[in-house]
Amino acid sequence: MEVENHIFFAAVEERLREGGPVTIVLRGTSMQPTLADGDRVTLAPLEADPQVGDVVLFRYAGLHLLHRVIAIEGDRYIIQGDNCYSTEQVYRTDIVARLVAAHDRDGRAFTVGDPHWERLSRRSLRRKRMRNTAIRFLGQKGRKQLRPWYFAALAVLMWAPLNGLGVPLDNYIFGLRLDHLLHASVFLPMPLFLMDLAPRRRWCLLWLLSCLIGLVTEGGQWLLPYRGFDINDMVANLIGVSLGWLATEVFLRHIRKK
Repeated sequence: MEVENHIFFAAVEERLREGGPVTIVLRGTSMQPTLADGDRVTLAPLEADPQVGDVVLFRYAGLHLLHRVIAIEGDRYIIQGDNCYSTEQVYRTDIVARLVAAHDRDGRAFTVGDPHWERLSRRSLRRKRMRNTAIRFLGQKGRKQLRPWYFAALAVLMWAPLNGLGVPLDNYIFGLRLDHLLHASVFLPMPLFLMDLAPRRRWCLLWLLSCLIGLVTEGGQWLLPYRGFDINDMVANLIGVSLGWLATEVFLRHIRKK
């Protein structure tokens, strides 16, 4: 017989208030790969304030969640599942218990504090810092802040008189000319910075708009006496745009699944 979530966790909290540990079966994938759906986890009452890296049971938006503390800001705890992009902000009074042990479905036991668990925790925190930094720059706010700098740098690279710098761009890397690789790399993030301008579910317009800018920037060099037009550079621009568009599509779909 299934028990409603709030009734189940009311009993869990009652047991914790009595001072005893509680073992429950984890449901969901928000803590993968550290913890998987179906793992048994043992929770203990809090004897001290949670620290960064602790996995805690807490109340949030009418639910009980089991996620990891990733930061402490004053009296607020920033908590995030190992497999989540979003974070939760709660207070100390919202945190119910700390995870002290886990048993996976293969019967292996892990105790918080042992070397294996510490390795898992450090790996998770490193992965979170890298992923959260990427999200900070690639999210809507980060894109809005970086967009003018990106297009300013693009204008300089495409139209400024850089030919006199003496940089050898006709060298080859892996059989590809360095200047073609440079063009493709410069236009790779173009769809990301333009995605806020395209209507939802009409991403073909995003690709077309990015390609149009790639054509205009290279075609404009034909009008500049100190720059030279090269059809191969234009093709490299379009390749960079297309790869960036595909990467943006994959990135957004991956985020939506979280």
